[in-house]
Amino acid sequence: MRLIDAHVHILDDYPPLRPFEDLGRCDRLLHLMDDAGVEKAIVLPVVADFAPRNNEQCAQWALDHPDRLVNLADVQLHESDAAIAVARARHELAAVGVSYYPSSADIAWMLGPPCDPLWEALSEHDMVCNLQVTAPNYVVLLELATRYPDIRFVANHLGLPHTLEGDDAGYARLLVGGDLPNLFVKASAFYAAAAAPWDMRCPRALGFFAQLLEAFGPAKLLWGTDWPPVGRHLTYRQSLDIVRTFAAGLSDDDRALILGGNAACVYGA
Repeated sequence: MRLIDAHVHILDDYPPLRPFEDLGRCDRLLHLMDDAGVEKAIVLPVVADFAPRNNEQCAQWALDHPDRLVNLADVQLHESDAAIAVARARHELAAVGVSYYPSSADIAWMLGPPCDPLWEALSEHDMVCNLQVTAPNYVVLLELATRYPDIRFVANHLGLPHTLEGDDAGYARLLVGGDLPNLFVKASAFYAAAAAPWDMRCPRALGFFAQLLEAFGPAKLLWGTDWPPVGRHLTYRQSLDIVRTFAAGLSDDDRALILGGNAACVYGA
C-alpha cells in the first residue's frame, strides 16, 4: 500500500506555531515520513510576510527530493495576473497545481467573467486547483467543478466543517457534490473538526469523514496530515492512524485509495 500525505507545509520558520516555529523544517518532515512509512507528500507553500519565497523554497525541496515531495504553488487567484502566475508556476516551479487560501469570505467572484482566463490557464496546463473552502462557499465550489470538468478541484480538511454540527444541513451542500468526477476532498486536519483536537478517535471528526465516505466514495478522498500545524495536537503517526486504524467502514482496498492511491492519481505522484 502506497502512503502519500496529500497536505503538508514546509517552512524553516513558522511564527504561528511559536514557540515551535522550527517544527516545519524539511529534514524533520522527511524523518517523520520515514518513521511512519509514508512514501511521498504533497507540499502546499504558504507565501506570507514570514515566508515570502516559500513557493521557490518548496520547488527546490521537491527538486532535491523528487522521490519524496511533490509541490504545488501558492497563487493569489484573486489577482488580475492569476492566469500568468499559473503558467509561471507550471514552467518555472514545476508545480502540479495551485493552492489558494481565499482573502475574502465570499468567493462567488470566482464565477465571474474576469476569472475566465484563470480557469483556461489551469485547464491548459493540467493543473490541480486546491482550495480552502468553508461551508458558505460549498455552492461556489460545486459550480466551479460543474463548469470546468477538466480541472481537478480538491477541497482541504474535510471541507472545514468546524462551524457545523454533524447533522447540519449546511454540510449537505458539500455532500451533494459526491457525483462530480473532478471534485475531491482531503481527509486531513481532523483536529480542526474535532471536539477536542488531541482526540484522534473523536466521533465528531470521524462522523464528518463517514458522511464524506458515503457521499463521495473512497475514490474521491485523499488522506493528509496538515503537518506541521497538526503537530500541536497529534504526532505525525497518529494523524495517519486516524484513517489507517480508527476510521470505520473501510476495506483494505478503500484504505489503499484514500491513503495514497487517490493522491497518486490526482497529483501525478
